[in-house]
Amino acid sequence: MRKHGMYAVSTWPGRFGRTASRVLVPFAMAILANAVMVAPAQAVQIGDNTIVVPVVVHGDGYLGTKWRTNVWIDHPYGDASSVTVTYYPETGGKLEKTMNIDAYKGLFFHDIVLETFGLDDSKGMLIVSAPSTRVEVRARVYNTGSAYGEFGQAVPGLPLARLGRQGYLSGVTTAGDNRLAIGIANPTGEAFTVVVNIHDGITNEYLTTKTIDLGPHQVVQLNKLAEHWNLPARESLSVDINSGDNAHAFYAYASVVRNDNGDATFIFGTTPNVGLQ
Repeated sequence: MRKHGMYAVSTWPGRFGRTASRVLVPFAMAILANAVMVAPAQAVQIGDNTIVVPVVVHGDGYLGTKWRTNVWIDHPYGDASSVTVTYYPETGGKLEKTMNIDAYKGLFFHDIVLETFGLDDSKGMLIVSAPSTRVEVRARVYNTGSAYGEFGQAVPGLPLARLGRQGYLSGVTTAGDNRLAIGIANPTGEAFTVVVNIHDGITNEYLTTKTIDLGPHQVVQLNKLAEHWNLPARESLSVDINSGDNAHAFYAYASVVRNDNGDATFIFGTTPNVGLQ
């Protein structure tokens, strides 16, 4: 068999010669097409039996913003299951609600912090557990206090098993009429410390290093980060958050919010350098 580029061409004698070459090329192309179609689908699978939503909120924010959170739980499988939604307020403790979810159905929670857990002026982390199946979870954190209308940001729930000990936030900004917040949610029952390194996202100029202590099931959110840590106005920053060699997994995120209208963009942390837990 002789190879030309990416395709294998048969040189077998007799009746398999020309016929085989005409068959093998489209067969190889079909294999390549299937490989291209299958791999990305696996890469974006976010369903699991334990999902972490790093922050949900009902409360007032900076410049008259009023933040609320809706949550969707989707069950794209054929088995029924119980689902437990556990809320960990940043003030401590936890609140739980357990319900059933049927095959191929979902659940919706409007303003979940207030209407499901009965708390006003509260922010924290949400963990959704479905012990006998997998679910997908998405939240929308939105501002109802803007004269320009309602603005929201999508917050994807990620599987606990796919969180790592690094949260890399790229393409965030402190320039223009924007304010930057970062958050770190600890979905584990152990306390640990993370180290935050910030560089210019274009030149890689080092700007600052900070450490943050996280308690069990605690979310720490730092608002107006430029003022909090005396950062310069930069069009692009890279924020690298790492829990070090102790291998504790966490969910890091950033939110870039417009000061003039409250429009917000959500960025979740990735793990380019250390991989998964």
